[in-house]
Amino acid sequence: MFFRIISAVLFSVAGGVAGIYFSEKLRSQLELCRSIREMLLTSSMIIRCRADDVYAIGNELKHDKSLEKLTFLQKIPEKYSPEKNFRELWKDAVNSQKSLPEDIKRILNDFGSTLGQSDIEGQLVAIGAIAENAEILEKKYSEMYSQKGRLYRSVGMLFGVMVGILII
Repeated sequence: MFFRIISAVLFSVAGGVAGIYFSEKLRSQLELCRSIREMLLTSSMIIRCRADDVYAIGNELKHDKSLEKLTFLQKIPEKYSPEKNFRELWKDAVNSQKSLPEDIKRILNDFGSTLGQSDIEGQLVAIGAIAENAEILEKKYSEMYSQKGRLYRSVGMLFGVMVGILII
């Protein structure tokens, strides 16, 4: 009987941990969206104030502490190389970060393809449109986290308790 009670408690805890894990995964995606909006704002300011090229922008983004969640930034080049295309390197770097959902990757790839494609005003307009899409995506993930995060935590705990009761 003692082992059944211990296993029931362990299953309850395991269910709770599983629920918290999935809830934290949603929160992590929400934080990624916020980091992307921060990256877009920073890039817009760099382009507007200094009119830097894509490599200088990438270098600035790499060293921004508020963008630590965007680990792919560490893989983008810092200097121009004639045999390498910046947009392809950006896309490869974005795809290398496995924790990014497809809709976030799409926004990041859109941003990478617009950098350096036109004059300053054209880039700012394109980044503004991408920022609007990022804001919509952030609202979507915020709603998902507020609704499903609590659900995952509750259902995980209830499922664990249910299995624990069945064991007893």
